[in-house]
Amino acid sequence: MFIFSAIITLLLTGVVGYLGNSRVKTSKDFIVGGNKLGAVGVTSMLMGSIIGGASTVGTTQMAYNHGVVAIWFITGLCIASIILGIFYSKQVDKKDWETIPQIIGDTYGKNARTSSSILLSIGMFIHVNGQIIACIALFTAIFGMSVIKAAFIVVMLLVIYVVFGGFWGSTLVGGLKTILLYSTTLICGGILLVKLNGFKEIMTILPKEPWFNLFSGSVSEDLASVLSTVVGVLSTQTYFQAIMSGRDSGTSKKSAFLVAFLVFPIGIVCTAIGMYMRIHYPSISAREAFPLFLINYLNPGIAGIAIATVLISSTATGAGLTLGISTMLTRDVYKQILNPKCDDRKELLVLRIIIVIIGIMTFFVVINNKETMILNWGFLSMVFRATPIFIPTVMAIVFKDKIHPKAGLYAIVSAPAVSTMWIFSGLPQISSIYIGLITSIIAILFMSKYLKYKGIENYTKM
Repeated sequence: MFIFSAIITLLLTGVVGYLGNSRVKTSKDFIVGGNKLGAVGVTSMLMGSIIGGASTVGTTQMAYNHGVVAIWFITGLCIASIILGIFYSKQVDKKDWETIPQIIGDTYGKNARTSSSILLSIGMFIHVNGQIIACIALFTAIFGMSVIKAAFIVVMLLVIYVVFGGFWGSTLVGGLKTILLYSTTLICGGILLVKLNGFKEIMTILPKEPWFNLFSGSVSEDLASVLSTVVGVLSTQTYFQAIMSGRDSGTSKKSAFLVAFLVFPIGIVCTAIGMYMRIHYPSISAREAFPLFLINYLNPGIAGIAIATVLISSTATGAGLTLGISTMLTRDVYKQILNPKCDDRKELLVLRIIIVIIGIMTFFVVINNKETMILNWGFLSMVFRATPIFIPTVMAIVFKDKIHPKAGLYAIVSAPAVSTMWIFSGLPQISSIYIGLITSIIAILFMSKYLKYKGIENYTKM
């Protein structure tokens, strides 16, 4: 019954993702759904992209190892969703942009647009790998499947979800996933609270230190995890794409706020599950804590659906990120540099080819990094997504006429370079987000003043 329900759920989701193909007529349909989505559609796409393996399997893994500090990642996602609604939704009515690098290019020029697109794609690719590793944990824990076989199946699902239906496919899968995931979370929370009396056990058995200390690492590092998540989401093409797909700014704003409301309970339940599993299964692999809870404490039929839902969550998030990478590389690199006269039909083909290539690359990366901490991939990806993009994007929207175009390019290139050197020097990885953002601010302000001092007064696009 367990395997049957899991397979049926996966097949149903695959069919839903493929049905998105019927709505794709142009590249704009593939990328942002033709800017036609209502609140349900935008919410589905955002939830499908934001809540994945890092939010469920990864949060449980972190809680199993370190306790309530795991809630910081989900907290960052909630804050980021609220800011998406307040800040980015205002751009929807303008309908001028489809990618974040387009915003950067309008202010800092073509070179800055290309550089930001490539760096942002690298950061998003890192996060895709974290999602796939979360999926592999499910297969290895449940079916005893080898990492290579599990990776192949998961990557194939990722490609199928997005290569046929593009944005529409991701949105439809995201909607189904949201329904299934929330049902699963409510069931798990209810079992933990009522049947297992799990919350009482957690409070009485686990010592205060480090399990109930929100700053069990250090205040600066734990707050940096929130900051990196917030600025990473705000700098990621996938979430920007979801916001821009709304039919108007009001629709996108409401959807972003709704996602913030929906996300937090999932984080609480997953954190509690991780701590409960630490008490009763102290010798298991931490990444298997969440799937083993589902298997051991849920009805077999429901457990199968729940496991498939978590797998869909991780895969759908990876698919959304992959779509974002493909969009930027096609619109900001291929069409801008390699083939400016590309017609719409060829652009659709290029979008799909890039998605397949990303899938192949992901397969080879994850089979060689299967034992790494899932949330570490999320945090590392934030360094490459946030440090080159966040400050230049904010400056481009708020202070466009006061920033010299060359200054933006310096900030985009220098910030991730300094953050990377910080990490490779053996210094705390999560603190590199502070270093990168500070570098970006200094570079963009200093170079603007320096170039003005040198007599270069041209503030037009390069």
